[in-house]
Amino acid sequence: MPELDNDFAPSFLESITYEAPFFLFSRKRIVSKYKEFKDCFPGASIFYALKANSEPEVLRTLEKAGCGFEAASKFELDYLKEAKVPPSRIVYGTSVKPTSHIKEFFNYGVDKYAADSFSELEKIAAAAPGSKIYIRIIVNDTGSVFKMSEKFGTDKENVVPLLKKAKELGLVPYGISFNVGSQASNPRAWAQAIESIAPVIDELVKTGIKIEILNLGGGYPCRYVSSEQAPNLKDIAEYTMEQYNKLSHKPKLFLEPGRAMIAEAGILVTNIVAKVERPRNTWLFLDAGVYNALFEAMAYQGSTRYPITCMRVNYNSGEAMFALAGPTGDGPDVITREALLPKDIDVGDRLVIHNVGAYSLVVTSRFNGFPKPPVYFI
Repeated sequence: MPELDNDFAPSFLESITYEAPFFLFSRKRIVSKYKEFKDCFPGASIFYALKANSEPEVLRTLEKAGCGFEAASKFELDYLKEAKVPPSRIVYGTSVKPTSHIKEFFNYGVDKYAADSFSELEKIAAAAPGSKIYIRIIVNDTGSVFKMSEKFGTDKENVVPLLKKAKELGLVPYGISFNVGSQASNPRAWAQAIESIAPVIDELVKTGIKIEILNLGGGYPCRYVSSEQAPNLKDIAEYTMEQYNKLSHKPKLFLEPGRAMIAEAGILVTNIVAKVERPRNTWLFLDAGVYNALFEAMAYQGSTRYPITCMRVNYNSGEAMFALAGPTGDGPDVITREALLPKDIDVGDRLVIHNVGAYSLVVTSRFNGFPKPPVYFI
């Protein structure tokens, strides 16, 4: 059972009169997590990755706290414009971009762009002249649930030629970035990535290029039921900063957390709409499922298993294992087959699914017509 603070305590949730299903987010938790990143990585600039959750109130809350943002399309840029985020606090972090999107960022005043190829540099030089460039490299992401290295990044041997080319094109050789993959399980992954590129930084200095930033990307994990042994941020930071301090030239650190920033700030409250006995399981059907709320619970999306509790607290029947399914007519709409809940739980009871703030709302669909649940903030 997850640790509960007053934000999501059963006594508070029982007092809420919103019609289920609904998402509920805590602004306090969002700001607290941002401050944790700032404390663990002193002096670093934090750029929240919008891809994890781009709800307007999430962005407004982080903007007020002083956070920066990593956007990956002109559509995400539009969200940031609405939240009145200044261009100085935005990076265009995906290394392959449509030219029309680059122009939108440049026209707004954004001057920091990722790249991982010569063709991308030429595209940026034409659409955003004089901008700052950081090169995304491939690092070891074998310990992560979701891999990034196949689709993005260049070999570290290409960093020097790419940054030299950027300079020739009138761009500013600004830095290096990497991504260890999403939901990383190795607390030393970031430190090992820094160690692997230390020779590249030294070689750049020899060629007259002192990069200004080292972007550690994201991948910082959330502890789900399916990843209870995930490393905590403090341990990750200690290993990372120890390796960083060994660098002969120490660029300013950028971080791009998404999941770790927002996952634990949100819950999903659902109604049980049916209870059915099957040969191998007792199934509880909910009014929200993997398509309209919990996409990552699907087996081919990482089989994320969220902590799940009952809203009603006066059960005396003991506990049993249940399978939980969403409301659609599709077989893969299964949230979990191993939810430990009170034996006498029944239709009409409410469940609370925890740590659902990341990669839930941004990937919802209207399969079978079921809409995205409404979102509320406290």
